[in-house]
Amino acid sequence: MSEVMVAADSQLFKTEDGKYWCKTIYGYSFWERYLNVFESIAVVSRTRTATFEEVDGYLRVDGPNVRVQELPFMRGMQSYLKNYLKFKNAAKVAVDSANCAIIRLPSVSASMVLKYVVKKNIPFAIEVVADPFDAYASNKIAQHFYTKELKKSVLNANGVSYVTEYYLQQKYPSKSRVHGPNSNYFESFYSTIDLKPEFFSTPKKFEAMKSNLHVVHTANSINNNMKGHDTLIKIAKNLADSNIDINVTFIGDGSARSYFEKMAMELGIGDRINFTGLIPSNKVREYLLAADIFVFPSRAEGLPRAVIEAMAIGLPCLSTPVNGIPELLEDEFLFQPDDVLGFSEKILALIEHPDELEGMSERNILKAKEYLFDRLSIKRTNFYRMLKVIAEE
Repeated sequence: MSEVMVAADSQLFKTEDGKYWCKTIYGYSFWERYLNVFESIAVVSRTRTATFEEVDGYLRVDGPNVRVQELPFMRGMQSYLKNYLKFKNAAKVAVDSANCAIIRLPSVSASMVLKYVVKKNIPFAIEVVADPFDAYASNKIAQHFYTKELKKSVLNANGVSYVTEYYLQQKYPSKSRVHGPNSNYFESFYSTIDLKPEFFSTPKKFEAMKSNLHVVHTANSINNNMKGHDTLIKIAKNLADSNIDINVTFIGDGSARSYFEKMAMELGIGDRINFTGLIPSNKVREYLLAADIFVFPSRAEGLPRAVIEAMAIGLPCLSTPVNGIPELLEDEFLFQPDDVLGFSEKILALIEHPDELEGMSERNILKAKEYLFDRLSIKRTNFYRMLKVIAEE
C-alpha cells in the first residue's frame, strides 16, 4: 500500500471521539488531491485536544485513507525552543513509518519534520507556498534561518513545486532547475487553490459609486499586520474624509482583530468597518459578490488564493507587488503595502470611470480561469506521480 506523509503548517483539533478538525483550508477535501495518486495519506501536523463546542463549524480532516500523525501543539518560537526535545521526538516518530514525503514550506513545524526525512534518506518533494523572507519578516533571526534553509532544502528535494510561475523559482531554484531535470529530480508550479467552475461569476457592471462603495478583504488568519488590515483601514479613513460613503468588510478572524477594530474606532470610522469572523467558502463567495472592489495590501504572500477568488467573481482588485501577485495583476493596480495615499487616489480615480472597472472585471475573470481546478489537478497529479515512481523504485 502506497502512503505519502504530508507535513504542513496546519493547526488541528482532536475531539474525544478521535476525530480531527481544522478551522479552514485543510479539511478532508484538501487532502483528496494526494489520493489521486497515493492510496493513503498521513497528515503530520500540530494537534491539540478540543471540545465539541470548540470545533463547531470546523472542517473534518481525517476520513477514508486519510489519517493524522500528531505533533505537539506549539505556537511561537519561544514555545518551540522550550519544547524542542518533545517536538523532535514526535517528528522522528512521524517519519519512521514513511516511505515518501511531501513537505509544505515555509513552516517551522514542517521544517523540523524535514530534517528527519533527510536523515532517513527517503524520497521527498517540497511544495513552496510562500516566501519565508516575507513570512518571517517580524523576526530577523527566523527570517534569515528559514530563508537559508529553504534555499538548501529545494536543492536536496527530488521534486519542488511552487505556487508562483516565476518569482519563487528564481529566488529558491530547485536542483532540477540548476542541473537540469531527470527521472529523480523534477519541478512544477501550481496554486493550492481548488477553484471550481461554479465559483465564477459574470463580469460586473458598475455605476458611479460616490454614494456607496463596498470594499472587501479576505484573510482567514488575522494574527498580525502581514495582510495589510491597517493599511486598508487608513485607506477607508482617507476616502471617508473625501466624502465617499465607504464600507469595508474583513473576512477572517484572529488574535489581532480587536486591535484593528480599536484602530478603526480611534480613526472615527468604526461604523464603516465590519469583521465577519471565519465563514464557510460559500458565504465568502456571497460577500465577494456583494462588493464593488477587492483591496489587499498584503506584505507577504506566495500566490494569494484570496486575490484569485476575488478575480473569479469579477471584482476589480488592488494589491501589492509582493512575490507572485504581479503574476496576477498589472503594475498599475499594485502599490507598496504602506502606500495609503497611492491606494486611495487610485480608488478615487476608478470610481469616476466605471468603464475601466468593467474592463478590470472582465480581465480578472479570464486570468482566474488559469487556476481552474481541472487545470491545476493535472499538474499536481503529474508531480505526485513522479514522486511515487521514485518511492516505488
